Amino acid sequence: MNRTNLVMQAWTVLIVGLFAHCGSDTGADPQAVAVPVDDDGTTIVADKNGLTAYLQSGKYLKWESEAAVHDSIRSHGGSVRTYFNNRYLFARRTGSYPMNVGSMAVKELYSGSSLTGYAVGVKTRESSGAETWTWYETTGLPDVQYFGVANPTCEGCHAADGGRDRSLTPSVPAPTR
Repeated sequence: MNRTNLVMQAWTVLIVGLFAHCGSDTGADPQAVAVPVDDDGTTIVADKNGLTAYLQSGKYLKWESEAAVHDSIRSHGGSVRTYFNNRYLFARRTGSYPMNVGSMAVKELYSGSSLTGYAVGVKTRESSGAETWTWYETTGLPDVQYFGVANPTCEGCHAADGGRDRSLTPSVPAPTR
């Protein structure tokens, strides 16, 4: 094999490797048929279609949220605003870990003032650890770049949770009573 062919093979391996990591999908939790996410009894199937449909419904907008859009502290780029369901808020406010099944946070992703995507974490199994969370990130519905139980891209940051069951949000909104 000549030098030109070796160089071309090396470039091909590099490019394929880079694009293989542009998104990742570890699959839905086969044990999570439906999880409760709202106090009104709403459940969702924590797969791509179920999470996409829930986001498109806008039901998460009734949850408590951060006061305003702000610069992202870690990942997800640009600006963000996070909404938290009551299960998630209860755990964070009381330090009750691991969180209950159905605990969920929806982070809206912004470029300037335009909503460009979502990052979602939903607790799909009892206990603690990577395999108890399903992660979902899109930079434009219906395409999903990162998805799945214990997704290694998401876990790369969320494993450093400081003992808060994969929650990296520095603080949650105070109770509104």
